[in-house]
Amino acid sequence: METDSFFCNLFKRLPETLFELIHQPPELARSYRFDAVELKKAFRIDGLFRPTRAGLPLYFLEVQYHASPKFYANLLAKVFCFLEENDPTQDWAAVAIFSSRSVEPKALGPYEAVLHSRHFHRVYLDEYAMPVDPPLGLSLIRLVSAPDSEMRELVDRVKRKVDAHAPDSDAEENLIELVEELLMRRFNEQSREEIRKMFQLHDLRDTRVWRDAVQEGIEQGIEQGIEQGIEQGIEQGIEQGIEKGRTLAQREMVQKCTARGMSAKQIAELLGISLKDVRRWAKRPRK
Repeated sequence: METDSFFCNLFKRLPETLFELIHQPPELARSYRFDAVELKKAFRIDGLFRPTRAGLPLYFLEVQYHASPKFYANLLAKVFCFLEENDPTQDWAAVAIFSSRSVEPKALGPYEAVLHSRHFHRVYLDEYAMPVDPPLGLSLIRLVSAPDSEMRELVDRVKRKVDAHAPDSDAEENLIELVEELLMRRFNEQSREEIRKMFQLHDLRDTRVWRDAVQEGIEQGIEQGIEQGIEQGIEQGIEQGIEKGRTLAQREMVQKCTARGMSAKQIAELLGISLKDVRRWAKRPRK
């Protein structure tokens, strides 16, 4: 189901979120590799956290958004099938994430011993007590079931966390796409572009584009300035770098605006640059 896809991408990009959900140290994620696994007996595991060092359990992950009386039988069958095919001595734990308690199977008798053991964690998202200031992964999960009336404020918080969390533009782009995918499922009558405008997701992209371009320009300028002489090098380099960064950012913006169908005149007015520069940068993709 689509929700499975969202959680799969979330745990792949922010694996510490699993451990935050079950109140384990998020640092544990550094000792795991996340996979989606197909078993020989036609079973598919939504997510599997494989330990990369000895002494840690496997974590089997399943997300459930609709009622199924076979859920626990199916999940435990996957667990023991995997152990049989790989290593029956491996310690393990299963994490069942339910949208609400109402979709959990009602007949729990055959599974009570396992459900109340250290091998099992159950999470009900509609009952989950979020921290006052949840980390990025939990903030994204909060968006799954939050009321529409709270979405804009929550998305704004997520945007700030994405900007602070992502180490580079590619990482940030991946996280923004994850936010967009979730919002498109929540507001499925809107297009991706409408979603971006509604929640101002372009602002987050463009801020990072500008900052990266300025930084790139400063580094290039400093190198050029130092070649001209140590005494004047740093000062001139920074000045040249800022100007270079501004140019790189404007060129990036021109190409993005062109791709969105804006006319050269509209772009020139928006960015405060000449039509000549707009036409030149629109035709010459950044290398």
